[in-house]
Amino acid sequence: MRSVLTPDDLKRGDLVPPTWYPVEIIDYKEEDAKTDGSTNCLFYFKVIDGGSKGVVFKKLFNEKALGFGKALWKTLQFPYDEEKGYELTTELFTSAIGQKLKVYVKRGKSDRGNEFNDVTDYMPLNAAA
Repeated sequence: MRSVLTPDDLKRGDLVPPTWYPVEIIDYKEEDAKTDGSTNCLFYFKVIDGGSKGVVFKKLFNEKALGFGKALWKTLQFPYDEEKGYELTTELFTSAIGQKLKVYVKRGKSDRGNEFNDVTDYMPLNAAA
């Protein structure tokens, strides 16, 4: 086997201290949940400044519980109707690629005991943390 690991590849496993990070949404993907075949919506955030620059965070929202993303939808200024709420689509999520914002990251722990960077909150990039 032969492999080349870029500096960005090496940062993928870095655990960062809990705080607010300036990020850019660099990707959005969908995949089937292993449990019931519902859709998992995966957002990828890359730190764009500071000592953790280049670290990538992943945040998953399942289609059955998209309400947990309401702070992200608001920060991204997705269209909201007072009566209907948010109308969320793959196209809308994909259109967020390239947007910059701040995310709050804390240390999470998987059900297997592995620690990870857990994105828990969102705010506009120019807002004071």
